Amino acid sequence: MFAALGVDAVAAAKGRRALLRPCLDWSERRPHLAGSLAAALACRCFETGWVSRRKDSRAVILTGSGAAALASALPGFVCDRPEPLSPPVREPAPAVA
Repeated sequence: MFAALGVDAVAAAKGRRALLRPCLDWSERRPHLAGSLAAALACRCFETGWVSRRKDSRAVILTGSGAAALASALPGFVCDRPEPLSPPVREPAPAVA
């Protein structure tokens, strides 16, 4: 399954880090995947442009090509409608003129 996405699960399993586990995001209080396999998948998603970062936020955006790639490789994958962005954890520093 991960090989179809271009993720080397064997290489991800070689480190000391847990391979895959659930984790609760500390600020958003939402579950996500953690571990070396989740990190390898995240890196692959950024490399391919399937996911992009939102400016001034930890949030990410799943692109159309990313949704299609994940749906074709992961049976039953469904992308929920994006939730509204929560306010930043801290205010960005003012620009220096």
